[in-house]
Amino acid sequence: MAREVVEKINWPLWIAVIVLLSLVVNIVNGVLYVSGIACIYGLGTVCIPATMPVLAMLLPLAASLTGKFTKNTQALTRLYLIGLITSMFMANAGGMSGWMALPVGYSCRIWFSSEDIQRALVENWWTVPREVIMIVKGTGTWNINWGAWAPAIAFWTIYHFAYFLLGSSLMLLFRRRWIEVEKLPFPFMIGMWEGVSRINEKRFNTAFILGLAIGFFINLQILLTYLFPWWPDIIGWRANNVSPNGCAVVASWGNPVAWQLGSTLVAFMRWNMQPLNFLIAYLVPLDVSFSMWSLTFLLMILAQIAYYMGYYTGIFSLGGCCRVLGWAGYLMSPTWGPPYYWSWLCHVGGGVALVVMMIWRAKADLSETLKMAFGKTAGKPSEEPFSYRTIYLYIIGSCIVFLAFLGSMGVTIVPGFVVLVTSIIYIIGESYVRGLTGYAYQQERAMWPAWSLKFIWPKAPRPYTNDYFWSGEILINGVNTAGAGVHTWGEASMHGFALASRTKVNYRTAFYLMILTIFIGLPISMVIRVWWFNIMGGRAGTCSSSWDCAWIGADNWDNHIPGPDLIAGFLLAGFIVVAALDFLRMRFIWWPIHPVGFLLSGAAREIWTGTWTAFLAAWIAKWLTLRIGGSKLYEEHGVAFIGGALAGTLAVIFTGIIISVIRFFIPF
Repeated sequence: MAREVVEKINWPLWIAVIVLLSLVVNIVNGVLYVSGIACIYGLGTVCIPATMPVLAMLLPLAASLTGKFTKNTQALTRLYLIGLITSMFMANAGGMSGWMALPVGYSCRIWFSSEDIQRALVENWWTVPREVIMIVKGTGTWNINWGAWAPAIAFWTIYHFAYFLLGSSLMLLFRRRWIEVEKLPFPFMIGMWEGVSRINEKRFNTAFILGLAIGFFINLQILLTYLFPWWPDIIGWRANNVSPNGCAVVASWGNPVAWQLGSTLVAFMRWNMQPLNFLIAYLVPLDVSFSMWSLTFLLMILAQIAYYMGYYTGIFSLGGCCRVLGWAGYLMSPTWGPPYYWSWLCHVGGGVALVVMMIWRAKADLSETLKMAFGKTAGKPSEEPFSYRTIYLYIIGSCIVFLAFLGSMGVTIVPGFVVLVTSIIYIIGESYVRGLTGYAYQQERAMWPAWSLKFIWPKAPRPYTNDYFWSGEILINGVNTAGAGVHTWGEASMHGFALASRTKVNYRTAFYLMILTIFIGLPISMVIRVWWFNIMGGRAGTCSSSWDCAWIGADNWDNHIPGPDLIAGFLLAGFIVVAALDFLRMRFIWWPIHPVGFLLSGAAREIWTGTWTAFLAAWIAKWLTLRIGGSKLYEEHGVAFIGGALAGTLAVIFTGIIISVIRFFIPF
């Protein structure tokens, strides 16, 4: 049944909100970046791999605390959507895909690379002159050369615009299938909106209050360990050398118990303590979480057998991080290397199979959309924001815009088409898995993201060319984090549509609001980033690393990443494994292994952050919940607990932000 929703929207007011928000939060984010802990106490995206868009929950939660929105959930929804898109384009605080990277970090990095790379990149239309970069790396200036920075600002703004067009157009096509037919749960959206709506409506039960208290006090303990070296390490955050993302190190200089395991089991490489990851894992479907942690255990067993067979000689001289990321080459990694090539199967053939099987199951629906778009029955279902003809034309136009953008970088038609198709696979695959689990799948730049280009360049061309360099770089760093660009706007758009469905907001309104937020807010953000790093200079610590040591660098590309013959094998084998798991799950109701669980067990981001521990603990907790009280206990108390815990977590994140800003001006 079509839903009748009448919305009167004061668009000038919401545009003013977007402008003001973009100005304020980007200035604050610059201060937080200097604080050094903005990857968890920031206003963009925080924590990996269950990455939280902070403003998506913070804005409607702050509004709900006023008590003036109990009968106006549509306004809260709009604040959520604006916050979601703003946090996503601000991305994480640092790194080569975060707030500092675009455009300043990338511009700096060119001039700190070898002459070989500089010769290939210095003539790019957006390259910032060396003398301007040296000011950013030096004392800084208030007299900013905006003419020199304007091309870089335009380039990276267009980069995100191009991927927004491509990602959002694809999500418009799959919206009905995923939300209304398959009913993907969108765990992060459910958890965050649960916290907002319960506080807004004053629907407090024991589980919610307990979650609020636990989420607040555990995260407060973590914050205090960062702020005060003398603060008691009650939960072992310092003792386990835990990063803000919760990654507990497995190394000779880390926790001795963890290293004892890591120096015995070759595939015991990382584990996780971040509460946020455990909270979201609780909302993951049981079959997916069971498959993820059980297959991780299976990999540990198989890798140990391979070690005794003679593989990974000398691996215990490497810490867990080096084994996970393959910094010593894929042959020295139990996840990337022989004899199983587990992560390659999951990311290459498995990623393609996920999308192909998804399209195959939806073939009847997609066929109907084509008939409605271009057949005699052309029309628009009442639930869709646009006609299918408009959606398909939007997809085609987005592909043309994207190819034109690649062409402006010097990428020719064949590599450009490969990057386009690969990007579409990443967008659909990542958006689907995030909708199903809330967890990252096609993220982390180590090894795999540019696998399709190995068929064009088995060896890096010397001298480097723009064609080679940007084809690879846009895929490698473009998938590194949730906000890096390639799949950012696909997953964000579908997240927004899922919220609109839950709160009964018109899909077209939600879509227009997301478009306005990125097309108005992102340019403002880019300008403020350039302004901030110019006035701060070297105190802001912009990137000085070379592209020679990146994955697109010749040494890594030629020697540490497998060649096209092995890639072709991974493509075939991974496809067969995932297709078989998908068939078995559809054919036998008792089959316990979910194909997405397999994909997550080998996903680079999941392994690097050690989140099998979150999946295991959350699976036990959810299984017990359903065993004791069934779906009623889960819906009324389990989800309420998660909503409260996320609200408590957000309260500490906000506290950390305030303290970081104060400490910037008054050091303590």
